[in-house]
Amino acid sequence: MPPMWQLVTPIIVSALRFFRLLRLRRSARRKALHLACLLSCTTTLAAQQPLTLDDVLKQAMRANLDLRASQLRADSARAEVRIARAIPNPVVLVAPQNPYQYSVSVPLDIGPQRVYRVRAGEDGSSAAVSDVRDVERLIRFAVRSAFFDLLLADSVRAVTVDARDIFRDLLAADSARMRSGTVPERNLIASELELAKAEAAVTHANASVRAGRLSLQFLMGSTRPDTGFRVTGSLAAVPLAQLEASADDSIVERRADVQAAHLRTIASTNAKSLSRAQFFPIPSVTLVQQRMEPFPNGQHYALGVGAQLPVGNWFAGERARAGAVLEQSRVAEQRTRVLARTEIAIALDQFHAAAQLARQLNAGLLVKAHGALETTRYAYRAGAISYVDLLDAVRTYGQIRVDAATAGHDYWVSAYAVARALDREIVQQ
Repeated sequence: MPPMWQLVTPIIVSALRFFRLLRLRRSARRKALHLACLLSCTTTLAAQQPLTLDDVLKQAMRANLDLRASQLRADSARAEVRIARAIPNPVVLVAPQNPYQYSVSVPLDIGPQRVYRVRAGEDGSSAAVSDVRDVERLIRFAVRSAFFDLLLADSVRAVTVDARDIFRDLLAADSARMRSGTVPERNLIASELELAKAEAAVTHANASVRAGRLSLQFLMGSTRPDTGFRVTGSLAAVPLAQLEASADDSIVERRADVQAAHLRTIASTNAKSLSRAQFFPIPSVTLVQQRMEPFPNGQHYALGVGAQLPVGNWFAGERARAGAVLEQSRVAEQRTRVLARTEIAIALDQFHAAAQLARQLNAGLLVKAHGALETTRYAYRAGAISYVDLLDAVRTYGQIRVDAATAGHDYWVSAYAVARALDREIVQQ
């Protein structure tokens, strides 16, 4: 029998290795936990970074609910084409008589019904694809418009916050001057009233910003909108590529909605031809087997041919419905073309008007208004002007800032409205 130490030593070594491995695993788990926390914090910080217009647009093109619905409709239309191309299944019949008969009937779906049915399905599928492109066109404009709406709301809020700070400083200065007897008490009361109005304006501006954030995130397809969502961008009007076009046929025909309407007219034409093709029934070939006794010709097999004859039903209702649908498609196509020409003309006029106003309300005017405000504030502290003149200067400067931001907003929205009308992207110079 070996000594006791030879029996105990392996057990002790194994225990030490086990505890060392346990410590290593605990250390690895702690490191993994720290790494996960670091990655989570990094992801959170990245998620808190303000998004640009391109970032917002890319996410909207991936997750917008209307776009996903249109893509599903296109998938359904492609499935309709597969249904139209499907070969009919054979019909198997067993007649339990004496003698027993077994038959199989196969429809020969190779006639004009199949041709027009497949054509109508393919045209409908192409129209659904054009609908997806049209939805993308509309979503791009909606996202861009909501993006600049949010930038405008942020700019208006900044104006209201600055006005509140000005009246807050003015109230503190008037309090000190009233105690010294240099201004009457009515100036202090007026400053308190203006500060209360400014606080209310800031509250309304904050609500508008939150509403703009939620609206933009809805267009982006966010399932959990965040009121702290931020974007970054500028409302300054910059030169764009020449947005000049006339509502001619070449531009109108390139639009996705016009192409979809035209394809639906073609599909309706094929559907009307399909209703007429029902006068040519689908024939079927039948093979009958009689195993116990032969047929009179001495064979156990016999062939048969069948078809549905249009005797009771002349398909008048189907043809009338197809004709009405075709006329509706033609009217819808004509209406779409007229609306496209009208949209292009209106978008170009609005863009030219917005561009002219944006050029007038440029940064130089803002600098002049800010200088005039500072001069007025200094003169009021020196007692050279009245309180009414100071209020007028503050309101004028705030209104000019709001007007300039609104002009920049209208400039970009009208520019992207032209891009939507022309169904093409605009290029910044």
